[in-house]
Amino acid sequence: MKKLLLIALTFFFLASCGNRNNSGGLANINASEDKSGKVNVITQSMPSIMIIPSDQCLQREGFMKTVTMNGRTVYDRDYNGFLLHSETTKSMIRSLQEFFVKEKYPLTDLEQTLKSITNQESMDLVDGVAKDAKTLLVSTCKPDIILEVDYSETSDLVTRVSVKKRTSFSMVALDAFTNKAVSSFNKAEIDGSITDYIGKDLKASAKDFLNQIQGYFKDIIVNGREITFRVQIDQNSSINLTDEINNIGDTYSDWIREWVKTNAKNGAANMQKNTAKEIYFTNVRITNLSDDGTQFNAYDFATAFRRAFGQTFQTKCLNNTQGLGDASLIIK
Repeated sequence: MKKLLLIALTFFFLASCGNRNNSGGLANINASEDKSGKVNVITQSMPSIMIIPSDQCLQREGFMKTVTMNGRTVYDRDYNGFLLHSETTKSMIRSLQEFFVKEKYPLTDLEQTLKSITNQESMDLVDGVAKDAKTLLVSTCKPDIILEVDYSETSDLVTRVSVKKRTSFSMVALDAFTNKAVSSFNKAEIDGSITDYIGKDLKASAKDFLNQIQGYFKDIIVNGREITFRVQIDQNSSINLTDEINNIGDTYSDWIREWVKTNAKNGAANMQKNTAKEIYFTNVRITNLSDDGTQFNAYDFATAFRRAFGQTFQTKCLNNTQGLGDASLIIK
C-alpha cells in the first residue's frame, strides 16, 4: 500500500512542477555545452523559477518561528499559512507567477507544490525524517532560481474619511544551488494595490532585474554551476585524510584534491578546509547536464566521487548529499 502511495505522490510532484523541461534544469536555452567547455552563441537563457515569500515577510506576518531540533536552532516556515492569511498575499504570489509565465520563464506553482509536500511531510514523519519547508520546496521541484518576495503596506489619512494606501515591494533572486544572490529589485511608495502594480508596471521597472538573472545563467552555461564539496571521516573509521597512500608520500587529501580539480569544470575549486578528518571545497564548478541530457547536480558529482574512491581504495564511502548544491560524503 505504501509503495502505491509513493508512486502516486511521485507523479503528483512531477505534475505540480509543471512548465519544466524534461532535464529538470535550464530551459529554453539556445546554447549547448560540450566536454571541451565550448559553447555556441547564446541568444536567450530562461531559468526555471519558484516564487516564495521571504523570511522577513513570513516573520512580519507571523508565519515563521524558531524551534530547537537536536540541539540546533532552525526555522519553521509556514508557507501554507501565509498563502491562506489573506487574499492579498495569495494574489501577490499568483500575479508574480503570471508575470513570469508571460516572460516565458518555466515556473513552479507554489500552492500546488505545497499540497504535494503536505503529503510528503506526512510520510517523512512516519519514517522519522524531519526537513525544513524551504528545503522540501527546493528538493521537490529543483528550480534554478528561488525568487523571494517581500511587501509591506502603509495607510495615509488623506481626509477624515479617506485613506490612501502605499506599498513597498522587493524581490531577491537566489541561485537554488548555492543560495547566492543573483539579482535584486526594490520599489517603494507604490500607489494602489500590489497586484495592479505587478500587472501593469513591473515589466518596465524590472528590466535590469531580469537582465541580471539571464546574464547570471549565461555564465553558468559557459562555466558550469557552483557547488560546495565536503568529505568527512566517520568517527569510527581507522582512516585519516593525512595518512599516506603511496611510496612518494601522497595522502588521501592529496588524492581528493586532485580528483576535484580533474572533475570540476575547468578545474575550478577553492579548498577552504583540510584536516585529518575533513576536507572542504567551495566554488566548485560542475557541468550542467549529464551525458544523457538530464540535470547534473551536487548529488551526481558526489556519486562520481564515491564510485572512484571506492574503486581506488576498496573503502566504503557514503553519499549524504541532500540539497542541490552541497555535496557531502562520509568515508567509513
